[in-house]
Amino acid sequence: MNLVVCKNYDEMSLKAAEAAAECINATGEKLISFPGGDTPLGMVKIFVSMVNEGKVDISRTRYVQLDEWVGLGERDRGSCAQFNRVNLLDKLNFQFLEVFLINALAPDMQAECARLNGFVERFGPIDLSVLGIGLNGHLGFNEEGVDFSLNAHVIPLSPVTKSVMRKYFENEHAPEFGITLGLRQIMEAKKVVLIANGSHKASILKKAFTGPVTNAVPASILQQHNDCTVIADAEAAKEL
Repeated sequence: MNLVVCKNYDEMSLKAAEAAAECINATGEKLISFPGGDTPLGMVKIFVSMVNEGKVDISRTRYVQLDEWVGLGERDRGSCAQFNRVNLLDKLNFQFLEVFLINALAPDMQAECARLNGFVERFGPIDLSVLGIGLNGHLGFNEEGVDFSLNAHVIPLSPVTKSVMRKYFENEHAPEFGITLGLRQIMEAKKVVLIANGSHKASILKKAFTGPVTNAVPASILQQHNDCTVIADAEAAKEL
């Protein structure tokens, strides 16, 4: 694991965007994935500016959504698809070669998992997986107790995740399940960049990267990844 400690959120966001740009600008077609939520928002904004200014060529890059709240779609406030659409895809002056957004309104979630797996199998492995880390150590919606060997799957949301989701939905939605790329697919990614900011992430970062590898802290599996970089601000990294 490589650790990059940044002085603040803005520097963390810039370093993560630069890592994405470096991957994409390398020779050949690419497959990348970004997370949704508050932590990656700055990174996504910088990345969009890089693309629109011609510093990053995404014409040979495919994009796959990391995860989604089951029962929510692009039009639902707080959905991951809406985050991707509003903050990334609709802001780009140039388009990805292909985009896969998860349809968490599909009548058959297992079929949607198969569709997601098929996309990654066809164009993967993922070249760059950018991830956030949950307060419980989840990656995407790979919650505590998850099977490390899974590909895309549907999983019950943990109590910690349900408590955090209120900031996105207030009382408008109350999803019970998430659909997510699996830890097998994340571990097969050629490069992983995990971003974290704020003192509230310090304890879980320490558990994930200095504690035992255990599915009680799903992010701990990244200790075994061949090319994982943690980019954190000073507050998030203070216990590492």
